[in-house]
Amino acid sequence: MTRTPAPWGISRMGPYAATTTLPAFTPVIDPETQIAVIVDENGRTVELGSHGTSTSGVTPTQTGPDGQPGAPTDADSYESYDQDQSSG
Repeated sequence: MTRTPAPWGISRMGPYAATTTLPAFTPVIDPETQIAVIVDENGRTVELGSHGTSTSGVTPTQTGPDGQPGAPTDADSYESYDQDQSSG
């Protein structure tokens, strides 16, 4: 009778780290301002801090053989990312 060896990852496993229960937060729409707000389990508004805005864009780049017009022989892209400073 052949015995199948245990997978190698079994020897690397350990118990999960201790966890804690986090309070429940619920997003709701303020009926007066029509803006999403977060409330805790007691119905109090929770401030999550200020968040800025950002933009992202991908600009394609292409190269061709020197001195020869026509279809590009290589193409890639460059991604730009601009982040506004959030007030806080």
